[in-house]
Amino acid sequence: MRTPRFTTPVVIAVASLLALSACSPNVTQRGVMPDIDKVASITPSETTKQEVERALGSPSSINMFGEETWLYVGETTERLAFLERRVQERSVLIVTFDKSGIVTDVQSHGLDASRNIQPIERTTPTVGKDLTVIEQLLGNLNRLGDLNK
Repeated sequence: MRTPRFTTPVVIAVASLLALSACSPNVTQRGVMPDIDKVASITPSETTKQEVERALGSPSSINMFGEETWLYVGETTERLAFLERRVQERSVLIVTFDKSGIVTDVQSHGLDASRNIQPIERTTPTVGKDLTVIEQLLGNLNRLGDLNK
């Protein structure tokens, strides 16, 4: 039994479409990306904490040391297939308040202000003894015997 002539090109086309759709980028947004108009409505020396929270929502982070500062951090990343994520857009909005809860300063930073930081990998020393897997299992069996008392 022979397959029709058009079957091979159709199978190749469908396989190509499936392969291309698997390579479509996966775009993810994390955090808070405040609306520009809402940020523009925040006026230093006039806007209160409650008004900021009503306009922008809860902050991503709050700094309580010194002057109180609210941070709104958000980013959009893109990942293509198995490759590493690439940051497409990053937004950091810093709102500073005085002691009475009135805005003193509003700063906005984008991806261009960010720095690439390499974390230092260290090991925290702990007291105790390094146990093998067998010693750990035997130790746990000994603890089960204590439960029967």
